[in-house]
Amino acid sequence: MMMQKAPTLENTQLIAKLAGMVTEVDVERQCARIVSWLKEHFPGPGIVLSLHGTNTRKPSLHTENVPKDLFKQIQKSFLKQSQPTEPRDEIRALSLREGEMLPVDLQRVPESEETILVAVPLRAENSGLGTLALVSDSATIQSLTGGESPLFSFVPIISSILHNTICHQQDAERIRFLRLYQTVSSALGYVGDLQELLTTIVSIVTAELPSEEGSILLYDEEANEFEFYTAVGETGAELQTERFPADKGIAGRALREGKALIVNDPQNSPDFYGNIDEEHGFKTESILAAPLISGDETVGVVEAINKIGDGGFSEEDKQLLSAIADEVALAIKNARLFDYVVDSYCKIRQGQPSCKGCKRPLKSWTPCVRQLEGKS
Repeated sequence: MMMQKAPTLENTQLIAKLAGMVTEVDVERQCARIVSWLKEHFPGPGIVLSLHGTNTRKPSLHTENVPKDLFKQIQKSFLKQSQPTEPRDEIRALSLREGEMLPVDLQRVPESEETILVAVPLRAENSGLGTLALVSDSATIQSLTGGESPLFSFVPIISSILHNTICHQQDAERIRFLRLYQTVSSALGYVGDLQELLTTIVSIVTAELPSEEGSILLYDEEANEFEFYTAVGETGAELQTERFPADKGIAGRALREGKALIVNDPQNSPDFYGNIDEEHGFKTESILAAPLISGDETVGVVEAINKIGDGGFSEEDKQLLSAIADEVALAIKNARLFDYVVDSYCKIRQGQPSCKGCKRPLKSWTPCVRQLEGKS
């Protein structure tokens, strides 16, 4: 009896160590920690941890000690499962034969040195999270999947921990989105001058994403060109008022397609317009561009350049910039409308051809200084 209790106590201690990961709020780091934990307590087999894209921002695959000849096939097989389909519930055994992953009957695993992969589904709250798989020879696989194996005791704990981390990360992303949106909305309400406003917005974007450079390109429909209306970063001042064709570059494609684009390897992209880099001694390593469109009016493009840190821009970054872009486009459209009203006012009241060069408070309904001085 004592010999039977010892493994139970040991398993309880192992589960306690695993449960200590509950405070982790980053999914990628949590997956790495779980794989490391499994490697420590199951040192023999290779390990595969796959998360489905339906439950996380994107499909992800973490592996340890997986033979190279199996990795590509495993990657191909598991990423197929990451598509939005109903996840498998059963435990599966697979082996690589003639370049394909083929099913194996767990009850009749051949006694050979053939490499076997056993995949166990990860589920929490009636939702599929992904798959945990072990890769080894048939004898080791049989010992790990037998009735005395502690492996299946850990699977519900791993599933619960992953589900908890995913929920925490999603909550953190929502809070980040709301804070950024509130910051931008506040700036739209309190900053009067359009140049100052857009510089503030770009500064917020580059700080939040974060990135080395940022800019807002206004679209000149008549000339079919972009103009750098505002830009921040080391080369920002040099780019002010510079123009380039609106059918060029990642910005041009974003405007044509009407959607935000991530290009984390622009030097190898056929859409990349390298003239700006060449003229200013700059190297664009990653770019996120979102079109500025308000109703049926095409306003321009907002860009973030060179994401700081590893991995480049993410889908979350794209969603954030897309939401901000809608607000910025509306602000620019309203500012243009206001300028039109002011310009019309000067023409009617003073016979002036335009209000260009006239100093005026932006929100005054008697905006022309000369008109105000004439009344004094």
